[in-house]
Formats: sequence, structure tokens, C-alpha cells
Amino acid sequence: MHFPVYVLHVKTGFEDRERSIQRQFGELKIPFEWVLDFDIDDIDENVLDRYRNPERHLRPDEISCCLKHLSAWDRIARAGEGGGLVLEDDVLLDGKRFETILHRALDELRRRHGASGCICLGDGCALHVPWTKTRRGTYLYPADLMRASDSYWIDQDTAVALKHWVDARGFTLPADHLIETILRELSRPLFWLEPTVVHQGSHSGVFKSMIQLNDDGFLKKRHEFWVKKIRRKYIYPLLGIDPRRR
Repeated sequence: MHFPVYVLHVKTGFEDRERSIQRQFGELKIPFEWVLDFDIDDIDENVLDRYRNPERHLRPDEISCCLKHLSAWDRIARAGEGGGLVLEDDVLLDGKRFETILHRALDELRRRHGASGCICLGDGCALHVPWTKTRRGTYLYPADLMRASDSYWIDQDTAVALKHWVDARGFTLPADHLIETILRELSRPLFWLEPTVVHQGSHSGVFKSMIQLNDDGFLKKRHEFWVKKIRRKYIYPLLGIDPRRR
């Protein structure tokens, strides 16, 4: 790939995710960089003051996640490669289609949309473009809502804009809602990729999330995700529901 790939991760405690990322990118022969800045223990009062004290609104893990995204935007802004891919460490890539579909999507972004914007790559929250609205040969579909913050591509100018917005105003929202809000306020394009090429392991129960405490919750979450996916992917379109729109 001709652009950087950044994977948000915690230094210790999630070694299963670390091994998963290393295996997947190793098989694809795609280089990537870990984003290890701003673990919970690294966030002090000076950092909180700088970003307008988000602990009044968010949990420590949510603050850490937002700051890791901010660190990734900063790296994309400074890399000078036109854009970059940001992934959270629980992602599962579609190894057979990941590179091919992503390159087609970026070519479409360049040809049809001025090479600018944010592309949601995965099926976060079990959300899909309604199959009744997809078109052959089209991979990018404009959206009002961020699918999730687990996997997305942004161009360099958008990364700069996101970073400057947060530097100036701080944040009080979780990462997905924060990105969505900034893009909307700055009139930056947001797209959903379809078909998706990334699956979020902690949503579907492949990985335990930071707040899951027992196996019962783990199995329940897996079951709930697949019920939700069937409903949102196959039934919503029949009811005329388009989850891309507010």
C-alpha cells in the first residue's frame, strides 16, 4: 500500500489482539505502525486540561481511545502520503478482498469525490448500506453517520482538519461520535464502503472488550451482534430503513 497504516493499541494487557494484528498484516505483507500513545496511565491532569477536561463526560478508556485517534491523525498529517488508514486493534480483516476493494474505493474517491473525505471500511455496529441502494461498480456511499471508529481511511487534509478542531476545542464525545460531529461541522465528506472489508472482533464476541468481565457477557454479546446484523443488513432494506441517514 502506498499510504501509512496505524493501529491503535494498549501497551500491555491485550496480547491476543496484538498477535491477531501481527498475523493478519504479516499474511498480507502490509507494513503498519502501532499507536501506543495515551494509555490510560499516561493521561495526566495536564493532558486533561489541554483538551478541556473530557473526564467530566467520558470514561478513562473512552478518553484514551480519542487521544489515540488524535495521535494517528497527527501522524497522517505529518506523513505527507496523501492519507492514511486508522484501525483499532480488535479488527478482523477480509484477507481475500481487503487490498483489492480498498484500492478500488480509493480510486473511486479520487475520480468522483476529489480524493477528500473519510471512508468507513467495516461493519461496525452491524451497519450496512441497504442492498436495495447498492450499485454495481460503486464502492462508496455518502453517509451522515459514522459506522464506528474501528476502521477508516482519511485523506491528509481531513486529518489536519480533525486534529486542529480538537486542539482548538477539546472533546466531550466518544471517538466515533466525535469524528462524525467534526466531519459534519466542517462539511467534510463521509462514506460507507460496501462491501465491507473489516469486521470488529469485540462487537461480535471474538475479543473481549475492556469492559467485559465474564464469559456469559462474552457469549451473549456474540449472539446479540449476529441477530442485530441479520436485522440491519437484510430486514432494514425491506422496511425502507437506511441507517446512513439521521
